[in-house]
Amino acid sequence: MNKLYTAQEVAERLKIKKTTVYELIKRGELESSKIGKQLRISEEQLSRYFQKGSASQQESSISFPGFQPESSLLKRDYLLYSNGLIISGQTSPALEYLIEQMSVHPSGLPVLHSHLNTYNGLYSLYFKKVHATTAGILPEHIPALLPGISTAALLLYEYDLGFYIRKGNPRNIFSAEDLIRPEIILANREKGSTGRMYLDILLKGLNISADRINGYQKEHVSDLSTANAVISQQADTAFGSGSVAFQLKDLDFIPVKKLPMFLVMEKDSINKPGFSALIDIVRSREFQTVLEMQNGCGTSRTGELMYL
Repeated sequence: MNKLYTAQEVAERLKIKKTTVYELIKRGELESSKIGKQLRISEEQLSRYFQKGSASQQESSISFPGFQPESSLLKRDYLLYSNGLIISGQTSPALEYLIEQMSVHPSGLPVLHSHLNTYNGLYSLYFKKVHATTAGILPEHIPALLPGISTAALLLYEYDLGFYIRKGNPRNIFSAEDLIRPEIILANREKGSTGRMYLDILLKGLNISADRINGYQKEHVSDLSTANAVISQQADTAFGSGSVAFQLKDLDFIPVKKLPMFLVMEKDSINKPGFSALIDIVRSREFQTVLEMQNGCGTSRTGELMYL
């Protein structure tokens, strides 16, 4: 018989919070079923979740435009050429709140959320496939990915990138140099993600070849996935956002670099319908309150606008 678990039982099995289980379900990373009015996760669905981590390296790292359902393609084309916005970015409370508020703001517009990592989001902005994209990278790195385009970057929040390690650091991992130890296994992110980009920059600066790192070639598609790989002892460490580490039990975090999270758009878009609403929402006290409820989000510069 295919055993059924509650969200709490799955949380205990994965050693994460119950709210994180619901987040995994909401993101489509963990399947679930409704039994009457109750949510349940089957043994088979849980097994598929574990298998996704090991199979993710076979997935294409370029997910846009991809093969989307016809309704999504029609909505995308409609918004590209009419009165609406397509905003790219991986799911976060800040982006979810921003999109939600666009539907009630007096100057807001319909929004389609395109789930892309930093590199692919900027790539799509360059080819005018999206109107704006989140980018969790240093501002000086943005122009190289948008050559010839004058852009505006609205600061959403600041966050730390660093290493995930199991509670108590049983493997004695303290820096990138420890990744080349033969017994250490890394859970790596996909190409184009912020964690992967800055890990590669860090390794290059230390003159460390990726070939010397166990697990480097195996790609995961989210920080939650790499963090869970560390917790479940499939890997010893991963490089990602501190905000994810703070959500999970049995995980410690070694900060390495502080980065801004921007909403990037073309400079000429600032005065177009809808974009002023985006700025108003980000600069609102309500938006800052949402961020302050999230561990690992710095809000002292939220709402700053810079031109690149």
